[in-house]
Amino acid sequence: MAEREKEFFPEEEISDRNRRILSILDVIRKKGPLSRMDISKNIGVNPVTISNYIDHLMSQDLIYEKEFSASTGGRRPMLLDINSQAGYAIGVGINLSNAVGVLVDLEGNVVFRYKKEGGVSSVNEILETVIAIITSLIENNPRRKNKIKGIGIGIGGIVDKKKGIIRWPQKVEGRYNYSYISMPLKKFLEDKFSLPVFIDNDSTLACFAEYWVSLDTSIKNVIYMFSGVGVGFILNGDIYTGVNGCAGEIFVNVDGVKDNYLLGNVSFLKNWDKDFSLVEKVRSVFPEGRVNTLDDVFVLARINLQVKTLVNKAVEAFSVKVAFLVNLLNPEVVVIGGGLEKAGFELIEKINYFVRKYAFDEMTKDLRIVPSSLGDEAVARGAGSLVLKNMFTYI
Repeated sequence: MAEREKEFFPEEEISDRNRRILSILDVIRKKGPLSRMDISKNIGVNPVTISNYIDHLMSQDLIYEKEFSASTGGRRPMLLDINSQAGYAIGVGINLSNAVGVLVDLEGNVVFRYKKEGGVSSVNEILETVIAIITSLIENNPRRKNKIKGIGIGIGGIVDKKKGIIRWPQKVEGRYNYSYISMPLKKFLEDKFSLPVFIDNDSTLACFAEYWVSLDTSIKNVIYMFSGVGVGFILNGDIYTGVNGCAGEIFVNVDGVKDNYLLGNVSFLKNWDKDFSLVEKVRSVFPEGRVNTLDDVFVLARINLQVKTLVNKAVEAFSVKVAFLVNLLNPEVVVIGGGLEKAGFELIEKINYFVRKYAFDEMTKDLRIVPSSLGDEAVARGAGSLVLKNMFTYI
């Protein structure tokens, strides 16, 4: 395997030592400040071994001794915490809906944001937008510039990491066509900014963001539903993207096949719009309303029974997809994102109801279905967090 391919697939090279270091930094990042004994208990590794790793991480300036913890007697143990300002990562998220950039510290906290109004509508805009976002984040943070460790990019469509090709979903005459981006985007950006670059699918990185930033360290299996048009997976604590890095597309080409499995007007297997075509449908039955976005639909559904019925049908169809994946993978958590989280608690409760209706009881008894806590920033924060994960793993 070529050296550059190894950089693209660092997770394939993770040793037991690398995993242990990542686990230590992860538990300190999420639960710190902690004593060495607390870290040992959380990781399940003996204190002597933990101390050796801690000494190494302190020598790298990644963690530091923060303060004394309370003690019932004897020598009080020192608490350890992440040195959040020891490094930073750039995260960029780009798809048809939005273009967001963040600069995150080593704890995953956003220290600077950049948002381009509207998404990227054509493949020709992608490179220009990515460069503009990265440049803005660097130029607006001159004091942090030399501590930036890498760039992560989450992009819509199918990312074939082995071939370095991205298939971008471009809507033409009401249908999605996938345009190829065959230029070596990763190498181009690495040469331009002299930083390592990691590229992955937007759904995958949104899932990783929730796992890295929001969920407890005990959670190891997560599904992220990107409005039903894409899915991200964390399986056994690792990002899962399949053999070529393309996993997560939950539709197949069934155009021309007679449809006997429709639920409402949305097929389980066919590709569908991110808004379930609800904006178009609501406009047709409620032309006097100003309906431009899915948010507008959700607001209108609260006061109009006909619109509410359309939303319920779409939610049920969406829930069938979730139930299928729950039966297949039996996760601990399903995160609802891609804009659906904006509908609030009532929609999450409906999804909960339908998923438990269609999935097996054994698969749902310990299942949590939650809204995305990161919203429009999920992809960008996942991209930045991917940089941190690689940094932590190979320190």
